[in-house]
Amino acid sequence: MQGQFQDHFIFQPGDWLGTGQVTFSFSPDLLYFRTKWSCIKPDSDTFQCTQTVEIIGGDRMVNVFTIKLTDKVAFDIVLQNEVLGVFSGRGLLEENLVAWEFRNVGVFEGYEVYEKLHDEEYAMHAEYLSTDGARTKISGKIWKASGKFEGEVQDEEQDEE
Repeated sequence: MQGQFQDHFIFQPGDWLGTGQVTFSFSPDLLYFRTKWSCIKPDSDTFQCTQTVEIIGGDRMVNVFTIKLTDKVAFDIVLQNEVLGVFSGRGLLEENLVAWEFRNVGVFEGYEVYEKLHDEEYAMHAEYLSTDGARTKISGKIWKASGKFEGEVQDEEQDEE
């Protein structure tokens, strides 16, 4: 099924990089993170994005999102995380917005919203609620990884050898 707004990053094979911050309702701490999204299309109906999140000076976590369009403006999404487990949710598409939510009340609840700033950059906001009622708020930006930049880094590494 073809979506009306399939130009959003989760439907485009390739890599996206990002940074942001995380706050917790039970702590005054502000943590910074960097992230990488790697998106592929394993078959004609499925999109899969692997999100690696690294807290600066802390933990690293990997989320795998599997996405299937249900109509032109909606999709089903499954989140797989080795610590949290597997959760199913629903998403929606608008011209400059892609968002999803998980509603496993008492187990895992939350949402993520990505607002397109321009073709290769999104502002994001997410909130998740833990079983003990603590709220995690996440905000940041992601942008399309530039093959040119990655090539320059590799060239510099080769020069050093």
